[in-house]
Amino acid sequence: MSRIVAAIPNVCEGRDEAFISRLTEKLKGVDGIILLDVSMDQTRNRTVLALTGSRTALFEAGMLLYEESLKQIDMRRHEGEYPRIGAVDVFPFVPLKDVSIQDTVEMAEEFAARVAETFRIPVYLYGEAARVPNRRLVENIRDIEYEGLEARLKDPAWKPDFGPDEFKPDSGATIIGARYPLVSFKIFLDTRDPGVAESIVRSVAFTHGGLRHVRANAGRTREEQKMQLTVSIANYRETPMYKVLELVRLEARRFGAGVLSVEMIGLIPERALLESAMYYMNINGFSLDRVVEKNIMAHLNEKVYFMD
Repeated sequence: MSRIVAAIPNVCEGRDEAFISRLTEKLKGVDGIILLDVSMDQTRNRTVLALTGSRTALFEAGMLLYEESLKQIDMRRHEGEYPRIGAVDVFPFVPLKDVSIQDTVEMAEEFAARVAETFRIPVYLYGEAARVPNRRLVENIRDIEYEGLEARLKDPAWKPDFGPDEFKPDSGATIIGARYPLVSFKIFLDTRDPGVAESIVRSVAFTHGGLRHVRANAGRTREEQKMQLTVSIANYRETPMYKVLELVRLEARRFGAGVLSVEMIGLIPERALLESAMYYMNINGFSLDRVVEKNIMAHLNEKVYFMD
């Protein structure tokens, strides 16, 4: 059976299409790498990439991504509607099939050491790879954002896990870790009032006493200047998408606002969408093997496996 690991790097550039195009072409050229998805976001000025391949291929592609991004991106000029601390802001390893979370923790630790040694930038470990309890949640690391990074690096309690504790103005720092599959999406609101969006964030995000496993930030769309929420769910099985969306709708109604639309960020597990479909269609007794494509692939995989 095949073992599948993904890497989901987030780089702080979402407006320079030429650079992202060059970067993705170079990543595709790495032997054994499959580029699953590229999601550029002009409002957040951020691009999320999804890669899969062997351990060796992911490490090679990851080092290439850092090299190209650190040459191109100058954090002193970066602006975007999202918390960040560095040019390559976050680089998580995610177990997808027949791989344990501990496997990805070991990958994150080895890769973080390589990045720190090669590029001489501060590296923080997060998620399941965190060595310090309050660094487990990525929002705890980048709550000060790039603008507060220089002061934080002077605090002994925030010494990086790898690399120097020196502020690099052009590149900032980076966060590397291991986590389970994440569901990320944007919710567009029919209001231009930032106070409304921030109030909804406080009701939804776990750090403010909201839903468990949920991270949320408010921002403004560049085109229509309406408010949007960027939401991430760390465990969609315990806190499904529909629960988040319904709470946002409920809170928005308090201010005479509503939800215009939802847009996915990156890839999403099949089960996450099906659970929402089951909820809104009020379907009982449904299981994944009732999906025709899923059923066919399961049988095909069985036949391939037993041919060995």
